[in-house]
Amino acid sequence: MHEITWAMPVVLDLFFAGLAAGAFCFAVLASRRGGEGFQACARAAAFLAPVSVGFGLSMLILDLRYKTRFWFTMTVFNSDSPMSLGVWLLTLFSVIAAVYAIFWMPAGLRERIPVIGRQQVWSRQRLRDALGLAGTPIALLVSIYTGVLLSATAIPLWRNLALPALFCFSSMATGFAASLLLALLFAPGKRHAIIAGPFNWLRASFRVLLPAYLLAALAYVLLFFVSEARRADVVPLITGRSGLIWWLGVVGVGIVVPLVIGLRKGKVSLATAYAVLGTLLVGGLLLRFVLVFTGQEHIIAQTYRLAQMP
Repeated sequence: MHEITWAMPVVLDLFFAGLAAGAFCFAVLASRRGGEGFQACARAAAFLAPVSVGFGLSMLILDLRYKTRFWFTMTVFNSDSPMSLGVWLLTLFSVIAAVYAIFWMPAGLRERIPVIGRQQVWSRQRLRDALGLAGTPIALLVSIYTGVLLSATAIPLWRNLALPALFCFSSMATGFAASLLLALLFAPGKRHAIIAGPFNWLRASFRVLLPAYLLAALAYVLLFFVSEARRADVVPLITGRSGLIWWLGVVGVGIVVPLVIGLRKGKVSLATAYAVLGTLLVGGLLLRFVLVFTGQEHIIAQTYRLAQMP
């Protein structure tokens, strides 16, 4: 009987790569707004992006049974291979995110970086902003790629045109949430400014982003019902144990709950902010988890049944 080949490291790779893309986009957006709250969030997001994508890449390497395969993909560019394109895309994004983060380092810390740390280029805000704008399309491609990587495989549950869009919206939601959460945790003196400025701005943006995220999740399921031959492919995801994770975890906790809380008017408490940001992150992780494992378990079950046939 076959074993699951993509395990938890792949789930974490997909989650953190998408989160990094969303964090980078949030850093660029927040950097263009005034106020200490937005600047604190932009700095937190700028630091979060390279750390997250680096952790995601490390999970990808960890999952490879032959570690040299990763380095082999770096020496060969195959335009027909989603994995090869993805590795090069993630590597390019990692470099851009790392350089962008250096611009946000305090001068005293940045000057400790050998060779490049004392260069005057890091004090040029216009250059930092230009790099951010240039890197935003790359970040969006990374968020989409995490869905393309799955949809390009032979697993029936993953072959869905809505999956890249679903992962893109999820990446933006989790990246924005993680960046704000990081700023709240590591800049306690600016929490009031963060809640009053960036979090309220985020609530307004979520009134557009989260409904689009919800529609993408529903479209992903409904597309399986367009063709009668494909309806059975989605049944393992929306029923049973996986169904509970999908409907209650991904859709309920990860989208509906933060949307309802975010739509509430009035003053927002710190506990409310943590609840919104935390549910978004939990839902984003559960999305990758349930899709990766359910898709493979369905194929394993089908293979086992065929093997038992006389």
